[in-house]
Amino acid sequence: MKLKYKKATIEDINLLTRSRIEVLKAANKLADDADMAEVETQAQDYYKKALSDGTHTAYLVFDDERFIGTGGISYYRVMPTYHNPSGNKAYIMNMYTNPDYRRMGIART
Repeated sequence: MKLKYKKATIEDINLLTRSRIEVLKAANKLADDADMAEVETQAQDYYKKALSDGTHTAYLVFDDERFIGTGGISYYRVMPTYHNPSGNKAYIMNMYTNPDYRRMGIART
């Protein structure tokens, strides 16, 4: 394997959106032909805004030129507390590894 990790940019929206659809289909056990058109539209809108304003970070993983995985972090703010006076929080999401590459420690790196 020749792994390459890349921080996603606006130019990666199509790849991010495709992988998001794959994650949702797998997590929800949806058929390959499930209608995801609205989710796709909303995911692209989300990525455009969130990657631009810094409220989301995503990484892409490639084996040479083959896309094999992704992971993301969404940042948000809640009401401040004693233990978190800024109210800043993050949510790890959209973790996906191509089935051919699972159980190899790729998401751990």
